[in-house]
Amino acid sequence: MIRSIAAVVASYIVMVVLIVGLFMGMWFGLGPDGLLKPGSYQGNMLICVAAPSITVACGLLGGWLCATIARGGKPVVALASVVLLLGAISAYFTLQKPFPVDPRPAGMTVQQIMEVGREPTWIAIFNPIGGAAAVLVGGLVLGKGRRKK
Repeated sequence: MIRSIAAVVASYIVMVVLIVGLFMGMWFGLGPDGLLKPGSYQGNMLICVAAPSITVACGLLGGWLCATIARGGKPVVALASVVLLLGAISAYFTLQKPFPVDPRPAGMTVQQIMEVGREPTWIAIFNPIGGAAAVLVGGLVLGKGRRKK
């Protein structure tokens, strides 16, 4: 039981750290002009491909890690449920925030954009669903060699 809880908690923490680290790296490495359309708050093609890719990759890793630590599939389902629930709560609050009005003033910092910006609706909805599905695939398919026999 403790092993299962530890697997869910540790896997979730690893997922969060990776997601935050990858997104911060992109934002601070490429800057607003590298990820947003010129003069707009809308993401360019790079961020529209990277965001769901990061969600899926981290979900696959988190599911596999959970199955590896727990040596079974039930904690993977619990982790997927946590990802879906917390992601849905995050999506709800994201969707309550209005889209900022273009044009985006020149010279805005990443922090300023984070304060007034908002992720697109499709990403807010995809993240919990795609993340939970990726956790299940990562844990129940990729991590199947670690199941109890």
